[in-house]
Amino acid sequence: MKKSIVLVVLALFMSVSMFAAGGYKVKAITGKVTFESAPETWKNVTVGQELSASTVLNTSLNSSVVIVKDDGTEVTIKAMQKGTVDSLLGVASSKGLKKGGLNTTTVADEVEGTSKGIATASSRASDAKEDLDWDD
Repeated sequence: MKKSIVLVVLALFMSVSMFAAGGYKVKAITGKVTFESAPETWKNVTVGQELSASTVLNTSLNSSVVIVKDDGTEVTIKAMQKGTVDSLLGVASSKGLKKGGLNTTTVADEVEGTSKGIATASSRASDAKEDLDWDD
């Protein structure tokens, strides 16, 4: 009887430690970043705080949080994001974030060619000017 209780406790301890192995640590915070401690109860995230993969984070406007994974990789979650740590880190990783830094690509880097086909106010004015015959 005692052996079975010890085995159950040991199995429980091992499963909890395996679940916690996927933890993350908060390195830096800018602005207001909160986590859901209980349903509909939000608390501020602090530097050095340990987060589990299932912790729900919410970054406010002009806010970000830098999270360090177990392997030492740093990932920045930008403003106006809400979701579990795993899902947010998956989104951040898929957008090309690199170890220890922010994503430095811009929209211009992603667009191939020139912006010749895009009408702007100045290009429309130039087109209208060419269509008119001006008397000198």
